[in-house]
Amino acid sequence: MINFLVIGGSGVMGQAAIKAIRKKFGNDANIIANWYGKEDPGFEIKGASKTIFGDISDPNCINKISFENKEPFDYMFYATALGEVGIPISEAKNDSISNSNRLSFDPIPILEEQLDIKTIVTYSTFYVIRHQLATYGAMGYSKEAIEKWTLEPGKSKHACIRAGLFESQSSRGIKLLLRKSAKNPENLKDPLLKSYFIGKSSKEGIKEFEEGIFKEEKEAYGDCRTNAEDLFQSHLTLFETNNPVFVNVCGRKIWLSKKPQLLKDYF
Repeated sequence: MINFLVIGGSGVMGQAAIKAIRKKFGNDANIIANWYGKEDPGFEIKGASKTIFGDISDPNCINKISFENKEPFDYMFYATALGEVGIPISEAKNDSISNSNRLSFDPIPILEEQLDIKTIVTYSTFYVIRHQLATYGAMGYSKEAIEKWTLEPGKSKHACIRAGLFESQSSRGIKLLLRKSAKNPENLKDPLLKSYFIGKSSKEGIKEFEEGIFKEEKEAYGDCRTNAEDLFQSHLTLFETNNPVFVNVCGRKIWLSKKPQLLKDYF
């Protein structure tokens, strides 16, 4: 039996991973999926063999996972993150970065050390495009930590799926914070960000800002408007590639690469 662990299995990316596992490996694949939020005792993650509720940064949650599966995991997909967004990455403070890393990055090497996992798959985004540099906040540093870690040797093989903008908890959080900031656009320090909100309603500004991201992605990477199907296809590409490093997906375009995005190259 092939064993999989999906952290954040209820989210968009976690569901893309589970769907791809079922497509590639069938119903016999053993998928343990974790989620965390407002507890719902009857909740089952779609497509999973077993659902485990809990904060993955809590050792008790890792113990639950170990109890459920004594065999090695062929893959772990780490599809959860939480951190400050809505401000320029360059303005993120050390305490905010540490808070972001607590869930977005720190558990990954711990899970690698404590569990027997053949391949760990993490997730990143194109946080170095101009629009994301202006809004991705502390999460930008967490994603950079993930990308650097992807290249490090470890007990497990490391791979990372890097995706263009799609509707997610993070993107909704950015829009919510921008809506608040847009009430006083003169206080926005980033000139690009400010240009979207001066003399406009917050709704108009956010829509134009999102369109600006799509335009920049298409210019930089050849496509945009990434959706759940594109994320699903990127996971299939991962499974079909020998020793992938970065699997990039932006819209319908999927390609492989080996270099991390380093923030020092951008500010």
